[in-house]
Amino acid sequence: MFRAPRSYTRQDVCELHIPGPAVAAGALLAALIEAGARTAQAGEFTARAFFSGRIDLSAAEGVADIIDATDQAQVRSAVAAMGGQVHRLCSAAAARIADALAAIEASIDLADEQIELDSTSVLASNLTDVARDLDDVARRASDMPDNADRPRIVIAGRPNVGKSSLLNALTGSDRAIVSAMAGTTRGVLSSATTLEGAAVVIQDAAGFVAPDQLGAADSLETAGQHAARSAVAAADVILFVLDASRDDLENDRSLLREVRMANPSSSLVFVLNKSDLVVQASCLQRTAEIFMRLSSDEAAATQTTQVGCLHYKENAPVRVHYNLHDILAVSAATGEGLNALRAAMARKLALSTARPGEALGLHLRQKRCLLEAARDARQAATLLAAARQVADVAELASIDLRQALAQLGQISGQVVTEDILGRIFGRFCVGK
Repeated sequence: MFRAPRSYTRQDVCELHIPGPAVAAGALLAALIEAGARTAQAGEFTARAFFSGRIDLSAAEGVADIIDATDQAQVRSAVAAMGGQVHRLCSAAAARIADALAAIEASIDLADEQIELDSTSVLASNLTDVARDLDDVARRASDMPDNADRPRIVIAGRPNVGKSSLLNALTGSDRAIVSAMAGTTRGVLSSATTLEGAAVVIQDAAGFVAPDQLGAADSLETAGQHAARSAVAAADVILFVLDASRDDLENDRSLLREVRMANPSSSLVFVLNKSDLVVQASCLQRTAEIFMRLSSDEAAATQTTQVGCLHYKENAPVRVHYNLHDILAVSAATGEGLNALRAAMARKLALSTARPGEALGLHLRQKRCLLEAARDARQAATLLAAARQVADVAELASIDLRQALAQLGQISGQVVTEDILGRIFGRFCVGK
């Protein structure tokens, strides 16, 4: 039993811990509802904490963020928000704006009194500083999306080069069926994992073939090809897998042309798989050969191809640049080289564990409020800087500063509309 006001919601709270099977808890819940209780709505528990003043709106959003977090950076940002980091930021900015507003309104009320007030230049300078600080915070803060958009890494390559094995090895799962038979994977398989503490999605695309080699009768293969090309087109990083035990680089170069036509801009890492099947000296020699031949290659599209909204003209050159660090020898079977491959992927995605312990993360709504508050404060500063006396622009400047305070209040919850509250607490699972 948690007595008010020391509970999370500042209300009397009773928790029941029911040992035994789930059917016993279900029977008790049914009995409580029959006696007049009801099940909680989504976010109701945290909403009660907010409305009672236990937490502000930014902390309430932090509760939802920590539930939805997909990587360590989002967890740190959510914990910082729950600890009041966003609240303190808004409170400090609001206090500085309120001080300026009080001085401006005093210039009207005390215009006939012999009282020394802040000059227009001082007030303008202070408000400019506030606007700059708010701009800086909003632009430097990381995004806290309501639905996390994870970076996507796509494994591409000819059939039977070990793409499915590589997906399983990188994600530590048996997501893909592994078989010696070429073409086992017909569609696109996805599996979530983490790199440097950040959540990513790794996808295994079906083995590419040239468009003119697609059999019209095999609709399943055709659908798999379209899915694979769509995945490659949307990839942030492409792992182009080659077979270290096979010497048919010309076919790989032809496929590389197709991959680059589908996505000419994403980062590319060459993965020389099955390195355990060749002696180390041969593997290193083949790696150097691939580097020398591909680094000087200028692939050219031989036909018009459309992928999504990307169009390529006939014979349009697709210039590709590589460096030796983009070619890695690995073995999905033994695990050799996989750590180096993970590090390369993290580097391509600019992921790093060297993040602040309390990294500030903001939702787009919060960033927009900060930027608009900065804009309002800057407008008031501009009016004051051009005026001879504060009283000359006091009314207009006051309007801007009140709007700035209202924007900050939307983050803390002091000034917020019902539809915003509905969207925020609608993100919660039932009961939270």
